[in-house]
Amino acid sequence: MKKRIDRKLFLILLGYVGAYHVVYIFRRIILKAMDRPEYAEVSWWRVTFEPVLANFLIVPPVIVLILIVTKKMIDSKLKWAYVFLIHFGLSFIYSFIITAFGYIYEYFFLGTIFFGGTFKEFIVRTMFGSNLNFLGYVGFVTIIYSYYYIQRVGKTELQKVQLTQQLQNVKMQALKSQLNPHFLFNTLNSISSLIKEDIDRAQQMLGNLGDLLREILLVKDENLIPVDKEMVILNKYLDIMKTRFSEDLSVKIEVEEDVENVLIPSMLIQPIMENSIKYGYSYDSTYLEVELRIFKINEKVCLEIRNNGPQISENNGKNGLGIANIKERLKTLFDDDFSFSFSNLEDGQGVKTTIVLPSVLSN
Repeated sequence: MKKRIDRKLFLILLGYVGAYHVVYIFRRIILKAMDRPEYAEVSWWRVTFEPVLANFLIVPPVIVLILIVTKKMIDSKLKWAYVFLIHFGLSFIYSFIITAFGYIYEYFFLGTIFFGGTFKEFIVRTMFGSNLNFLGYVGFVTIIYSYYYIQRVGKTELQKVQLTQQLQNVKMQALKSQLNPHFLFNTLNSISSLIKEDIDRAQQMLGNLGDLLREILLVKDENLIPVDKEMVILNKYLDIMKTRFSEDLSVKIEVEEDVENVLIPSMLIQPIMENSIKYGYSYDSTYLEVELRIFKINEKVCLEIRNNGPQISENNGKNGLGIANIKERLKTLFDDDFSFSFSNLEDGQGVKTTIVLPSVLSN
């Protein structure tokens, strides 16, 4: 129950009830001071404090019930037609509850029973106050929906800011990774060697390096891009890595046709592939095979990267800054509707990285 009751919202609703009673009591005081006949025999105590005492004994538990039911309806994402009909029916139940509590209060605290106490007269009294009770119920529900709507808008704006910042961080991390002296030295050294042996391949590698950096910089500020666009960036990176490692690196990519237009986070695959290559080589394993598969399963899109490198451990890349960044972005984008995992292959040779995301098609 505590998870469904927001304390701040509960206090706001109590404040709403309090504001109503300020106006209500002020009206009664004015009418009493003007010697209205209906207040001639009513004491000042009953004019002022009794309504507050009565309603603050009755209303809080009813507010709790309305909060629980309304929050459950919001979480269930019902159609507005059903929401309207349910709340319309609940408003009458609310009126019955308020009237019933009124009878109980009058009997135990005042020793009186209005309308003779029969069921027919109870219905009459319920109908007599139903319009005011309906407005009270509508007020409660309106505040609840407004509160959660404002919360949702605020959360959405915060997510936009976080995602924009994360996207810029990914771009800068990717550039930093590709522009570090070691990477440039090896890439340019490979290009220099190829110029004498195969000038066409040297020009192609130099072009890939420029294309890679340009693609990273030209990634729009969209947090989600189609798989085929993500593959363009990845292939530029892999072309350079395959040239660097020559025959010691084999990369196999399999992308199902029905996922090419599926949206995934930009710059998602490249850092994972980089991680797989970086930690895949060892003294005992100088030939590395890396396989990337992207496919659909149960209305989800699955990204799976395997290598034949050393078994995974606590310190071989699974907790690096790039991986932490990816997990943070996925959490911000999809909340808990994703999975990210590392595992050792059953044959004892290699590691598998698996990411499962919601399947969202681009327009």
